[in-house]
Amino acid sequence: MTNTTSRRGSHMASVAAAVLLVSLTFGVAGCGSESAPISTGSTAAAQPAAAAPESSSAPTQGPSSAIGVATSQPAPQPVEGPILAKSAPISLAIPDIGLTTDLMSLGRDAQGEAEVPPGEAGSPAGWYKYSPTPGELGPSVILGHVNTTTTPDGVFFRLHELRPGEQFSVARADGTVAVFAVDRSEVFKKDQFPTLAVYGNTQRAEIRLITCGGYEPSTGEFTENTVVYGHLLSSHAG
Repeated sequence: MTNTTSRRGSHMASVAAAVLLVSLTFGVAGCGSESAPISTGSTAAAQPAAAAPESSSAPTQGPSSAIGVATSQPAPQPVEGPILAKSAPISLAIPDIGLTTDLMSLGRDAQGEAEVPPGEAGSPAGWYKYSPTPGELGPSVILGHVNTTTTPDGVFFRLHELRPGEQFSVARADGTVAVFAVDRSEVFKKDQFPTLAVYGNTQRAEIRLITCGGYEPSTGEFTENTVVYGHLLSSHAG
């Protein structure tokens, strides 16, 4: 097993990795169906919401009015751990919960919200293509349903079972397999979703596996999101 590390342009890559994510309004959109309880297969996948307009230039700052006070930007932080070149993900394998799934590419819908995978039984998880590819610097985002339109078992039905230190892998289009370790798993109320903690810049290659939870039978809605945080350990040829 070999490590691949590239720190070239690391600060700019870190900024770029988060701009598309942090520019989103990250209230995580509703995943459930008011007309169908979980036992009848309402679908649930976490979803970053409407994107804010992107700016092609950074905001400008005028000179300080205080004599002798200079303006400066914080020094870039060093990159930690291995970093891989950009390469689209193909599949995800999480042995500890018996999961192997192809990964589809998810963009934005007509409302500017992140797409989610199809809700039918057997539907794969999806990589949000406006996040870094798994193994690149920054937080790569993979979304999956907790259940489907026909069964209570979606692709991320057992995501909440993952524990710190457990490993999973993502096969990539360039023939490499990125190996990740779970850092932690957290559950958030949707109206208290910590945008920056989940989607903000990181100094290493990280990943977020996200689904819904907290099903409320009285409304048919999912009120929570489960987020599994991980970081890149290594890579090897597939």
